[in-house]
Amino acid sequence: MYRFLISIPVLAASVLLAGCVAAQPVSTPKDRPSLHRRAMACLRAGIRYRHNPAVRVEAVEALEATRMREALPWIRAALIDPHPGVRFAACIAIGQQADKVAMPAVRKCVRDPDRSVQVAALFALHRLGDETQSGRIPNYLLGENDVPGRRNAALILGLLDEPSGIKVLARAMRNSDLGVQHHALEAMARLGNREARQELTFLTSAGVGTDEVFAIGALAATNDRTYIDTFRYKLATAQHRETRLAAARALGSLGLDDGYNVALQALEQGGKLRQDPNDPDREQTLRIKQMAAAALGAVGRAGALPALAALMNDNSDPRVQVSAARAILEILQAERRRSPPFATSKHWNE
Repeated sequence: MYRFLISIPVLAASVLLAGCVAAQPVSTPKDRPSLHRRAMACLRAGIRYRHNPAVRVEAVEALEATRMREALPWIRAALIDPHPGVRFAACIAIGQQADKVAMPAVRKCVRDPDRSVQVAALFALHRLGDETQSGRIPNYLLGENDVPGRRNAALILGLLDEPSGIKVLARAMRNSDLGVQHHALEAMARLGNREARQELTFLTSAGVGTDEVFAIGALAATNDRTYIDTFRYKLATAQHRETRLAAARALGSLGLDDGYNVALQALEQGGKLRQDPNDPDREQTLRIKQMAAAALGAVGRAGALPALAALMNDNSDPRVQVSAARAILEILQAERRRSPPFATSKHWNE
């Protein structure tokens, strides 16, 4: 997830597509094409969900993560969404997918009234081969008073995969906003900066659940197997369930299923991170279910499909439905990659 930093209000979760669909069996390989279609239908419904822009943002990110061409028209449509958070996510997704069909719409987003959308559009243009305005991106980090814009610019400099960005990001570490510092730190780690990675390793044992989750996620984004022991240690010893789930997902992203049981149990039981009057129980439970689904998707074991399908069919909160649908698609794709060539079927991409 890109952790978009324009404030998105958490609105009442009206019933989402009661059908993300009726429950059906998912126990045998022949059930997979139907499950794939249902998960895609859920994400398409999420991207149209007008009651809460957070749902639309997560649906855009999930569709981008599928790397399926059938998702591109839906992502392009999100470029004109009324909420800047959705437009930002769509620009990032277009850039990540290098979808040149969207180039004209992305050029319009460069003139968007929102600064974060502008910098995301510049990222997309860069990835689409137009680097004529890429030099403007550091200005959004160092020369703007818009805090969300600065944070998102730091995020984008990390996604550009240009090591030259490390010097600019290091300057941003002097910014008084902790969010800017964290995003700069993560971006530098992604670009290979050793000092940033050391600082993140230290933060994994900060004792504060949110800091630990952030640090584990940032280290996981480096795809560096050096941190496997760190992730395993946090999975086994962390006091906070969200920290353990972050570690489970990090291990899953590296092809390890150590956190499978932890994630499956959290998905089925829910639970809370901590008692905090400013963090309602409902939101804590939501995060845990979303993180559990993300971990199971990263692990890629088909045994989690029935639980995830049940979660996708539970329309009590559309954000959870979208998370479940994304995890289902990730597992199906992992299962397909493991299949011998003669076992693949055209139905997977229907």
